[in-house]
Amino acid sequence: MLSFDKKLSIFSSVLNQDEKSYADSFNGLIFMYSKNGDYDFLHKLSSKQDIINWIERLKSRIVMHEDEAEMEDIIDDYIACG
Repeated sequence: MLSFDKKLSIFSSVLNQDEKSYADSFNGLIFMYSKNGDYDFLHKLSSKQDIINWIERLKSRIVMHEDEAEMEDIIDDYIACG
């Protein structure tokens, strides 16, 4: 099991990678809004792959719904409900 600090480090490093797609352009927003929630969702994730998958699913949700809802609402909802 990863420590919270290690999870946060992984989360940060994934979001700080070079942008390779349109979805990657949301990395900064994801990091900022996640910080507002004290990264509590990281407690539910247990591996590096879980963290990567969580980020990828959130980015997919943002791309799919960005015209329908405020960015903050999409991210907050995903953080709260997954």
